[in-house]
Amino acid sequence: MTAYRFTQAVGIAAVILGVLVLVRDAVQVHSIPYGIAGVGLLAFGAWRLQIAGRLRP
Repeated sequence: MTAYRFTQAVGIAAVILGVLVLVRDAVQVHSIPYGIAGVGLLAFGAWRLQIAGRLRP
């Protein structure tokens, strides 16, 4: 697995997890720290996808 594919996979997984955390927070949990964690995962995923774009062969 190349560095590009790994970074892209991590970024996509983080974005998906971030969305799931935010949806669960909106529907069930209603917790500010939980929402912050979801936003953090989205930001991390976006950052990894940005790096993957730079590593693209």
